[in-house]
Amino acid sequence: MIAKIKHIIIITTIFFIGLVFYSCKNKEPKQFDFDAVKKEINKLPTNKRVAKWDSLIKLHQNDTLTGYLFFNRAYCNFFNNEYDEAINYFIKAQKKFSINRNERMLAEIYIRLGTAYNEKEEYKLGSKYLFKGIKLAMKFDDADILSPAYNELARIYYTYKEYDKSIAYLKKILAIAKKNNEVRDLVTVYNNIAIIYQEQGQNKKALEYLFKIIKLDIKNKIEPYNLLVFYDNLAFNTFNVTKDKNKALQYVDKSLKIARQNGLKSITTYEFLSKMYYELNQPDSAKYYLHKAINLNDKDKHKELIEMYDMLIQIELKQKKDTSILKMIRFRDSINDLYEEKIKNNSKNALKWNMKTVHQQKELLQVQKINKKNRIIFIFIIVMFVLGLIISFQFNRFDILKHKQEVFILEQKVLRSQMNPHFIFNVLSSIQNSLIEKNTITSVTYLSKFAKLIRQNFDFIQKKQILLKEELDMIQNYLDTQKFRFKDKFDYQINIDDKISSKEYLIPPMILQPFIENSIEHGFKNISYKGLVTINIKIIDNKLCFEIIDNGSGYEPKKDDKEHALDIFKKRLLLLGKEIYDSFKITRLQQGTKVVFCFDIIKA
Repeated sequence: MIAKIKHIIIITTIFFIGLVFYSCKNKEPKQFDFDAVKKEINKLPTNKRVAKWDSLIKLHQNDTLTGYLFFNRAYCNFFNNEYDEAINYFIKAQKKFSINRNERMLAEIYIRLGTAYNEKEEYKLGSKYLFKGIKLAMKFDDADILSPAYNELARIYYTYKEYDKSIAYLKKILAIAKKNNEVRDLVTVYNNIAIIYQEQGQNKKALEYLFKIIKLDIKNKIEPYNLLVFYDNLAFNTFNVTKDKNKALQYVDKSLKIARQNGLKSITTYEFLSKMYYELNQPDSAKYYLHKAINLNDKDKHKELIEMYDMLIQIELKQKKDTSILKMIRFRDSINDLYEEKIKNNSKNALKWNMKTVHQQKELLQVQKINKKNRIIFIFIIVMFVLGLIISFQFNRFDILKHKQEVFILEQKVLRSQMNPHFIFNVLSSIQNSLIEKNTITSVTYLSKFAKLIRQNFDFIQKKQILLKEELDMIQNYLDTQKFRFKDKFDYQINIDDKISSKEYLIPPMILQPFIENSIEHGFKNISYKGLVTINIKIIDNKLCFEIIDNGSGYEPKKDDKEHALDIFKKRLLLLGKEIYDSFKITRLQQGTKVVFCFDIIKA
């Protein structure tokens, strides 16, 4: 249902944006038949429109038309998801229209700026421009400007879960739609209000608004996908409120018919049917529709598939079909195994190709050495000079190849150290014990977390840099899994400096885990009190610095010939640069250990 809500919000946003921009047709100047030119440009593929607007901007740099050209150029960037570029050209258009005080166009620009900032999740700036646009638009009482502005404000409050305010702005759109008898707007708003009530668990109120749609003349006026979502919501809320299975199935039939006629996928419909039959204690029917949803789902959408398999596992647990559960777990594991095998094969093929190239070049070098003996001194000197360049080049290539090989081997060591068989066995044993104790929800939750942790490890190991947010998400998943395994023997804290946005900074992947693992596996091993791992992230001297502090028994370096996780970590730092390597320090505290290291700031 969450995925469905997101689709509705996106569709609504696009719909209202379309209304605004198409409404501009009667407001733009008629120089060189501007409307005809715009119409021709809009026939082009979206990736080619920007270049056309740029060529027109060059021809009309200093006249009143330029503002409209900037506006339409920004519009193309917006729909290409190039929000920074769109903001840049909306601001250029705003400066042009400020000169001749065209308040109507300024109102539209402010609202578009607000929408663009919302897409970047910069809601503070987004709301600022939206209110500025509304203030100007109120002078004209123009629905084409006000409706999308109210919709964006509703979207902001919905994001922050301030549902009453979100509904208040949707009702403003409702008033405009009723006044202008806009059926599509009415359907969209009623549906969105129903979704908000549905998310709050107020299914009865949601159903009231969905019934308002039934009373409208919606035939041939609503896009098939919106109609499909409407009947899915109607079925869901009808069943939850009235428990009337037959009535809910009538709406499901309509949804499936729309999907068949328009080539749409009925994934959410089948998901609803599976949940309904599960609630009606008909597990076989629930499984049947879950399998239909799985078969329709794109195979690369792993998250949705895992959620569906989690529900299947839950049903099988209820039916006590242990063989089926193991089969499903093996299937999930097989996806990760295939992915890992693909990575290994790609790496092996690349290594073989590089080695073959080096071998061929060495053979060529040998031929040149044999042939040079028969040449005159002048040619010999030239050949030696060329040979020197080739040797230098080959040594350079060999060093590069050696470096790549070291990185590859190091990546495998990192993966093995973080996903070692001992850890995997212990986690699975903990989940197994939880299943034996009949803690089904807990078991399924942590099985899902564990599967996600393995997938994250395979995803990140192939990347040179990942977002700080992605690293922290993986670390939290790892810590939660370990807490479950050790039965809450420790707690953890992650403290990020207010100046740091985890979505802006890039760091090497899987860099924190070795020390957290050391704290948990060794530092907390023989303590009688509750352990605590604290991760502090701050900016010091224009560096992104990490502190990992635990209150365990303290760091004791192992004296043996084995290569430990700390040795692998130091090698990674050395490959990243000497300055980064020098920043690394381990300090034994009065109670526990503190690890510090810093990276150069790299922004996404």
